[in-house]
Amino acid sequence: MAKYTRDAERLLKLLVYILGRHPDELGLVPARDGFVKIKDLLKAICEEDGWRHIRLTHIDQLFLTLSDPPLERKDRLIRARDRENLPDQAEVKTPPALLYNCVRKRAYPAVCEKGINGMGAIRVILSANRQMAKRIGRRYDHNAVLLTVNTRQCQAAGVQFNSAGELFWAAKIPHGCFTGPPLPEEKPSSKKTSPERSSREKQSSPTPGSFILDPFAKKKGGRGKKTSQKRKDGAKKWVKKKMKRKRQPPPWRS
Repeated sequence: MAKYTRDAERLLKLLVYILGRHPDELGLVPARDGFVKIKDLLKAICEEDGWRHIRLTHIDQLFLTLSDPPLERKDRLIRARDRENLPDQAEVKTPPALLYNCVRKRAYPAVCEKGINGMGAIRVILSANRQMAKRIGRRYDHNAVLLTVNTRQCQAAGVQFNSAGELFWAAKIPHGCFTGPPLPEEKPSSKKTSPERSSREKQSSPTPGSFILDPFAKKKGGRGKKTSQKRKDGAKKWVKKKMKRKRQPPPWRS
């Protein structure tokens, strides 16, 4: 019981620190009212050594055992009651020249055409640290694709960047304002028929896809009824000769 109490106190302190002071240290950007999705919070906590066992039931237990917890919960959202030390989310006039973001591998071709939308959130979360951007991206896709965003081109296109501690966010990153790895080449179909071959097949067959039985056609190799009859006659003669040999007495009996 004492160990459980200590673990619960440690978890509570961690949650208060993350939600009330530095959510950006775990790659989280709260909404303007301070709320964070509980599932995003759990993903971030489970990445830390010593906290990989934390589940939703642990957070539920805190609200059940504490009469006045320093946390607030609303549906699937959670926030700290004391948010005075949260980083302000204000517009940034001069963000770093390059920021990084990750997108799902499956969505990458569409992103190259339409731009970057929020992955798991309404906003596009960006970081000046490549490793932090990869860490955030792996929460949604283990093979997430890392993109490099040119903030100067984005601002020229009318994009507004906002700070969130060590992180940044924007509503959308338009097409042409970021770079990434080359798109995978489409595999050519292995069963392709050249137009010349298909035309020859059509000409050779008067009725493609059907089979016409010709009653006057001979068998392959030019063997007709005469050849088969000769074989039958030869087989009969061979049987007669064999029977005669059996009927004749051996020479030693005569």
